[in-house]
Amino acid sequence: MNATPRTRPPRLRRAAVAMAAVAALAGSPLTVPAAARAQVSPSSQPACPAAEAGTADCLLRVITTDDGRPMRPTDVRPTDFPAYTPADLQAAYNLPSDWLGGGMTVAVVAPLGYPAAETDLAAYRTGNGLAPCTTDYACFRKINQRGGDTPPPASTAWSLNAATALDMASATCPNCRLLLVEADSARFADLGAAVDQAVAQGAHAVVTPFGGPEYDGQRADAEHYDHPGTAIVAPAGSNGFGGGSTGTQPIPAAYPSVIAVGGTTLYPDDTARGWSERAWERAGSGCSITEARPAWQGKGSCGNRRTVADVAAVASTDSPVIVFNSDRGGSLLTAGTPVAAGIIGGVYGLAGHTLPASPGARLYKSGKYLNDVTAGTNGSCLGGYLCTAGRGYDGPTGLGTPNGIAAF
Repeated sequence: MNATPRTRPPRLRRAAVAMAAVAALAGSPLTVPAAARAQVSPSSQPACPAAEAGTADCLLRVITTDDGRPMRPTDVRPTDFPAYTPADLQAAYNLPSDWLGGGMTVAVVAPLGYPAAETDLAAYRTGNGLAPCTTDYACFRKINQRGGDTPPPASTAWSLNAATALDMASATCPNCRLLLVEADSARFADLGAAVDQAVAQGAHAVVTPFGGPEYDGQRADAEHYDHPGTAIVAPAGSNGFGGGSTGTQPIPAAYPSVIAVGGTTLYPDDTARGWSERAWERAGSGCSITEARPAWQGKGSCGNRRTVADVAAVASTDSPVIVFNSDRGGSLLTAGTPVAAGIIGGVYGLAGHTLPASPGARLYKSGKYLNDVTAGTNGSCLGGYLCTAGRGYDGPTGLGTPNGIAAF
């Protein structure tokens, strides 16, 4: 493989060291998978049970072995598919992660309790060569939706969702402070209250790594996600164009005040960038059935309705990321647009904007600073841009993927 650009070889060496450290935490040595286009599409399973009516789905997928157990980094053969570390993500998206993000807070909102959040995050950071959170550098804090210390009941299903978002925000903005706000339940009223609390605590970006089909009464919950000057990001879904069989877009991603994050498959190549991306076939996209188009988004095929997505990052099961979650046995691989949402949340923290302006408006004025994704599709829409990646804006990948922080 031709190592271009020139900065990639040190990054790849750092990635190898980091992955070996993560494997040691998982209790076994690591054979580092080659960073290449997937030769095998791995099996995967939903990380959470199907959501009940009126509650959010975690939208996350766990990469599994043939016998159905979570795949570990040590299970990945070099010829199979890549499994990405912070060093890989920082290189792929041209992020100045070593230098910026100090003083910024990225919040993650997740349902129910995650008792091991702090120790799991420490394991991920230490295993990947990121600065640990210490007494002098208190980079992690956890509260409930009322701002108190009493946690809600624990959930092993949802803890992986929270871990993935925290790890991805750490990966892209290791100098940011992280705040986990645990909602009482997966009901949208509780999740909205937790978002409000995150903003009240001073979060500059809020990652909401969940979603559910549009529902009656969603307008009443919209105010929880409308905080001018704070970037609130949410996954665009992991069921393809039109939300799969639902025909709707996920809430909160469909809200005009939220940055909806689509998904790509990411792999190294010999281009000047050193990486290529295509739309992930399961990434969500399409027209909201309820939400109005924000002024900063073009009218297009959705008319006066909101179009999803706005921006994207890696999310494919063919190019998963390594995370750490003790409830699932340590290091494992996850995929889905919650991965991408965590990455984008960290990039917003890295960018460090605190102006009382719309993050969406700023993003749409700065599309030239993104990597335009021009290949791949996530469904059937007569070849239109709502389901097919192409030059400029498209549904599955929005305006593109990060190329530094100028667009954010």
